[in-house]
Amino acid sequence: MRVNDPVVVARVRAAVSVGFDPSSLLAVYADRTRRALLRERVRIAAATPLDERAVDALCAELFGFGPIQELLEDPAVTDVLVNTPSEIFVERGGRLERSDVSFRDAAELADLVHRIAASVGRELTIEQPFVDARMRDGSRANVVIEPVGGPSLSIRTFRSRSLELYGGPGSWTSTGGIAESAARFLGDAVNERANIVVSGATGSGKSTLLRSLAAFIPPDERLIVIEDTHELALPHPHTVHLECVPGRDGSGVRVADLVVNALRMRPDRIIVGEVRAPREASALLEALSTGHDGSLTTLHAGSADDAIGRLELLLARAGELAPGAIARHVRRALDLIVHVRRDPSGQRSVREIVAVRDDRNEPLWRAGETAVRIPSSGLRWR
Repeated sequence: MRVNDPVVVARVRAAVSVGFDPSSLLAVYADRTRRALLRERVRIAAATPLDERAVDALCAELFGFGPIQELLEDPAVTDVLVNTPSEIFVERGGRLERSDVSFRDAAELADLVHRIAASVGRELTIEQPFVDARMRDGSRANVVIEPVGGPSLSIRTFRSRSLELYGGPGSWTSTGGIAESAARFLGDAVNERANIVVSGATGSGKSTLLRSLAAFIPPDERLIVIEDTHELALPHPHTVHLECVPGRDGSGVRVADLVVNALRMRPDRIIVGEVRAPREASALLEALSTGHDGSLTTLHAGSADDAIGRLELLLARAGELAPGAIARHVRRALDLIVHVRRDPSGQRSVREIVAVRDDRNEPLWRAGETAVRIPSSGLRWR
């Protein structure tokens, strides 16, 4: 239920927003304790009887994400995609479906995207018509305005729940995401300090699988986790999180800077949420080549072979190695590529596991197989 009386909305906005920086309202509303205080102020300022749903809707409009607030608070929703004020999609269980909520008009949607940008100290302009933002709860938002398009909004929600690799209900094995033999093989590989890249497309389950694998890292080891935005809530007792800091002029603190710094923090393992840029690939592979075994990272790629090719391309773009040395550098730094995919039904699964050799990728397991193949020669960590 939305409060459609503009007089009531204006009166409440004027009364309740006093003393708040408009750019901070999203952060204030995200804080559960402060949200309760705001709700009481809204109820008093409205000067008219409002039921709980009407109070929620009014608070969401004034301080939160408006009509999509309820979608973001749904634990089953992983993405909220606003194409137009009346065309909103969500992803539940790996499948996109159209939502029945909508904004009143483009002006209401535009107000929200500008507030999102302001909440992270950014401004949407003709010269900079799009912004990436990380919300207080860890969710990621991308907003776009004219002349590029929109206004439109894409939000990837932050879900910290970890899935077991094998075991009880909801694990990768119980849902058919991987055979138990392959899952146990990966668990052993992590425990024994294999360097592993998880590859796949956007939304395929790379970060989810990485969290599942991290559960096999011994609890007495120190992890340094490096991310563009903080998403990996790892099930490990000794974890230090480092996060990038964007800069307006292209400066700031990037993944590559944090990898170099992590080497000075006495890490047992370095985990990089995702490798995207040439300097990131170069810094990570250099760390792996200098004795920091047991590291995990993710990479966008269409297959395990493509993952190797993409890393080689990133190193070539970094321009720090001779062309003939690039493939050798990549292959000596890595042990396994684990490729994941999401099928049309939304099911996320491991499709293949390959061992990275000096001269080739050796397939060890593919989806549909029950056993992991014995490699032609010993694995480095065994």
